Amino acid sequence: MSTRSTLALFNLIGGLLGWLWMLASIAAVYFLIAAIAFHQPWSGFVWAIGTGAIANWLARGFLENQARIAFEAEMVATGYSPEEAGREWMKRYLRT
Repeated sequence: MSTRSTLALFNLIGGLLGWLWMLASIAAVYFLIAAIAFHQPWSGFVWAIGTGAIANWLARGFLENQARIAFEAEMVATGYSPEEAGREWMKRYLRT
């Protein structure tokens, strides 16, 4: 798989997980109101919060990995070895 297609795939997956996170957040508000006002079970709220939290975590991971791949590809294109590019990414990543 080429770098460009990998970046596009990670962007797509990160975007889909971001939408899932937003939809789960809206569902959580709905289930919260339903549980408080209409005495519905709390399980829907808990599932929506859990789904949203996991989707947010995965989306961030995919987008951070996309940034790492793009950075390392740019460094390799300018003459760094893949190992040196990985070490440079870690230095910059751990500073922030």
